[in-house]
Order: sequence, then C-alpha cells, then structure tokens
Amino acid sequence: MAGADWAEKSVGTSAPGMALATGAGSQVSGAEHLYEQAHRFSCSAVPIRDPRTGQVIGAIDLTGGPEAIATHSLPLLQAAVMAAETQLLLPGAGVVADPDYLDLGRSDGAHLGSTPVSLRHAEILTLLAHYREGLSTAQLVEELFERPDAAAEGTVRAEIVRLRKVLAGSPGRNLTSRPYRLQWDLQTTLGRLRQALEAGELEAALPLYSPGLLARSQAPGIVALLHRMEAALREMALDRGTARQLLNLGRQLADSDLLRAALRELPAQSPARSLIVAEVQELES
Repeated sequence: MAGADWAEKSVGTSAPGMALATGAGSQVSGAEHLYEQAHRFSCSAVPIRDPRTGQVIGAIDLTGGPEAIATHSLPLLQAAVMAAETQLLLPGAGVVADPDYLDLGRSDGAHLGSTPVSLRHAEILTLLAHYREGLSTAQLVEELFERPDAAAEGTVRAEIVRLRKVLAGSPGRNLTSRPYRLQWDLQTTLGRLRQALEAGELEAALPLYSPGLLARSQAPGIVALLHRMEAALREMALDRGTARQLLNLGRQLADSDLLRAALRELPAQSPARSLIVAEVQELES
C-alpha cells in the first residue's frame, strides 16, 4: 500500500530492499524474507537509475506466489526498467537539475545544472574537473587544439573570460588563474563514469555512457578521455556483463565482439538470438 517501507532497515530481507541497497536485481523466495508476514510471498525487483547520474532512484518490484521468481521475471523487470530510464532521458522528464553537475549526455547539448553551455565551455569544464590540480594556459591549449597556432592562447583566455561570465550568476563557482583551476567540486558525466569504472560498478557505469558524449568535440584531451572510458567500459562488460548489458553496449558501439558475448550469455531458446546473429553478420560483412 502507499507509504509502506520495504527498506532493509525496516523489514529486513526483501527483493525491493535488496535492489535498493545493492543496486542490482534481486529475488527473494517465501521464508527467505526476514519479515514473517511476508513468508507467503515471493518477489523480484530491479533498481531504476537516473540515466544521467547513475544514482539509484527507485526500484520496480514484482510480488506474488512462486511465479514471481520465475526465470523470466528479472528479464521482464529489466525491460521495464530500461523503458523507464529511457523516458527519464526525455527533456525535462522528472530529473532535477543539479547546479554543480555538468550533464554531457543530453540530446540538446551540455548543461551546467539548468544552464546550457557551449561545446567549448563544456570541454574546458570537463578538463578542469578531471585535472583538479589545474592546467596552465599552455597545457589547456594542448588539451583543446589539434593544431594550436600563435593565436590559440589568446583564444583560450577569451573563452575563460566568457566562461567566468556564465559562472558569475552562481556564487561560489570560481575559476582561478595560473593555473586555471576550479574552486568548487564540479561533477561531470565523464567524472561519474570514471568513478563507477574505478569502483567496478558496471550497472552504474552503463547508463552514464553514450556515443553522443561530447560527440562533436575534436579536442585531443577530450578525445583521449572518451577513448579511455569507452575501452575500460568495454573490457568490464566483456568480463562481467549480463546478456542485456552486453547487447545494449554492443549495439551502442556497433561492436560484434560484445554482441557475440551477449549470444554466449543468452539462453539457447531465447527468441532474440536470430536477430543478434543477423546483426553480427551485418557488422562483420
């Protein structure tokens, strides 16, 4: 009923509580529930994540008799979660803009909180958030320009002036010089992706990645960061990914190795196999 609290701290072991606590799909059968009144139920649950931040924001739970933990229950819930997370990516759909978060995954361009920022400003902020110790003008030029010329340093200084004007509306968002360094804790999509990868949290990392992240950027420093993140994500998926995770990432990257790995994880009778085989053949033809 509305208002019921199934968190682990309230009722002990339950699928929704475990899903929220662990960030992974969970199933609990009958007497495995700590709460005695729930022994007549079985349940499966999968967490929902904010697709922009990777944070768990809820869970979808299926409760009933033994059929609630059937082999198809978790895939069914995972499909529902994927649909919900896709809806959350729509502009303005239920995600509160964090003023200290640089969202690089939106289809309408990078946003600092609710403020749109240019590609160049997104590149500078991403680099300075990554290099917390700061970057000199010369270092920033190397990170931003493929073929820097004599005017490049002047261009960077002019962009910094314009960026400071964008930041001026929010107290505490200071950008110092010599070296250029952020004086507040700016979170970025790439930064959170890196944290998830370093922690080995594949489920948290996958929603943060998309081939559209700063896709128009030609800045060497950004291209290198994206390449490292993509390579690490791919290796982690191949090492421990589920069929769903491998399939989604394989389609995003158009990677036949990931799709073949998904085939190995899928049940032999899965109706999706023939479609994936056709996709692999198309990629390798």
